[in-house]
Amino acid sequence: MYLSRVKINTSIRNTIKILSSPQVVHAAVEASFADSDQTRKLWRIDYYRGHPYMLLFSQNKPDFVSFTKQFGYPDMPGEVHDYQKVLDILQNGQQYRFRLCANPVYSIKQGEGQRGKVVPHITIAQQEGWLQGKSEKAGFMLNEFAIKQRSIKKFTRQHKRVTLSMATYEGVLKIEDAEVFKVTLIQGIGRAKSYGCGLLTLAKL
Repeated sequence: MYLSRVKINTSIRNTIKILSSPQVVHAAVEASFADSDQTRKLWRIDYYRGHPYMLLFSQNKPDFVSFTKQFGYPDMPGEVHDYQKVLDILQNGQQYRFRLCANPVYSIKQGEGQRGKVVPHITIAQQEGWLQGKSEKAGFMLNEFAIKQRSIKKFTRQHKRVTLSMATYEGVLKIEDAEVFKVTLIQGIGRAKSYGCGLLTLAKL
């Protein structure tokens, strides 16, 4: 397991594409691995001291040569850290600061035998309730949290227009079931994981 970070170059034209379209980032992420690698990759765009970075969680080690040529700095290949060391120390009762960009949605029944229609939660209260509901099955308890940013992303996927409602959460969590929580970190939370949602990251208090 690896958690990586690569700096995005805001002085080149391609940056506009990668910051505005999750589909472009998704393609760039997949290009950082072998074609045969079909494992799940979780990513998001974060800002540190006003500069954009891409964070990436993956089962296999990425190769950012192509990414840095298109969107970054070729002389800065990115930071790649062994995340298994973090997973190994997680225990019940530990508390961490967390950050999560997610796609808070719910399903409306359409009738017997039909798939439910997925619609976004709109209000802050609804989006907060969504994360509280997810945490109960994800091995952690929310001690405190807030939504720091809300946005709508629109892009084209396979000639179809896609609209994503996104919310960025920050706060403090407590691990209730370490084994379940580890699975949550690996698999992510919620939908739209290929498009910048679901990656839960931790920091020491």
